[in-house]
Amino acid sequence: MAMLGGIAVIVAASVVKVGPFVIEAMHGSRQAVGPAAGPTAPAEADRPAGQTTPLSGEAQVQEVSPSPSVAPPTRNPVRRRTTPAVPERGPGTFRIAAQTVSGRETVGAGESVTYTVEIEHGVPFDQAAVAHSVDRTLTDPRGWTANGGEAVRRVAGRADFRIVVATPATTDALCAPLDTGGRLSCRNGNLVVLNAWRWANGADAYRSVAQYRRYLINHEFGHALGNSHRDCGEPGGLASVMVQQTKGLQGCRANPWPFP
Repeated sequence: MAMLGGIAVIVAASVVKVGPFVIEAMHGSRQAVGPAAGPTAPAEADRPAGQTTPLSGEAQVQEVSPSPSVAPPTRNPVRRRTTPAVPERGPGTFRIAAQTVSGRETVGAGESVTYTVEIEHGVPFDQAAVAHSVDRTLTDPRGWTANGGEAVRRVAGRADFRIVVATPATTDALCAPLDTGGRLSCRNGNLVVLNAWRWANGADAYRSVAQYRRYLINHEFGHALGNSHRDCGEPGGLASVMVQQTKGLQGCRANPWPFP
């Protein structure tokens, strides 16, 4: 048994347990993590549970009645959802994304911070694609490594932080005692919990779900690095990535990057 940030870590032979949840590692890497420490950064406020946000590009098509002398307009095709629907709850077991060759490199010149990317079983996302998205976001020149204070590296075993994509019900359990209401994300101890519903649906502040995911990763990982929430500085300017942009922009413009 070892201690990681005040959390007991036991290398086991089969599963990893995060509080009441089990994490199954890839390539034989197994470890058990006890209940996470109390949350040090509040989750983002949100719309009521059950309210959905259309994905980027899902347009409202208005029917136009043709006049006798004017040909009816051509209707633009509605872009259909490309991300599968997320179940409200899952089994509480997770897969750790395998480490790639490029993922073995530390990016940044500051103190090295390691992380895993994990997806709950039953969440219909491509694991490699999610891990790639997290890696690209955290190693982007506009990310947390830009100021020279942090360096990041993804691993497939013991890590400083575990970035987990979980169903709404599991997110609520892992974020407790914070009230995430099935639609929020959080940082709780060494867990960076990304709500799979948000990953699929984004938020009103972002027309692009891909851009919202970058914001979500940087915002919650920013809490893990010790950053607190910020308010909109200058109306019309770019919002800090630590503004609760899921809730709204407070007069600022959407921004997913720590150092845009």
